[in-house]
Amino acid sequence: MGKKVLIGVFLGLLGLMAFNWFTTGEVALIPTVPLSAEGRELARLEGEFATATHGYNQAGRAAGMTGMDTTAEARAALNELDRIERALQQLRRGNPTPANSRRIDQMLENIQKVKKN
Repeated sequence: MGKKVLIGVFLGLLGLMAFNWFTTGEVALIPTVPLSAEGRELARLEGEFATATHGYNQAGRAAGMTGMDTTAEARAALNELDRIERALQQLRRGNPTPANSRRIDQMLENIQKVKKN
């Protein structure tokens, strides 16, 4: 019986963490601060940035290792980075909080670094 209770508690905590992740964008038992719509948008864009950067780097590695033409994959990733950059600039014009403004500036800087490589 003790195992069933522990499994139930574990599943409950796991469910709570999943709920917090879906609603606030952070994995925690108790969210520190509910994210605003702007914060959720930034979190989404950060995830998309990571995915696009990974795709761009993968295209470069595949081209280097196999000699295959991966320009389409690289171009698609760069187009995604351009879209993310435009969305970040739109958010910047919306008078973000100082913390979000720093996150926006950091992401824009990272996008420029990826594009230069």
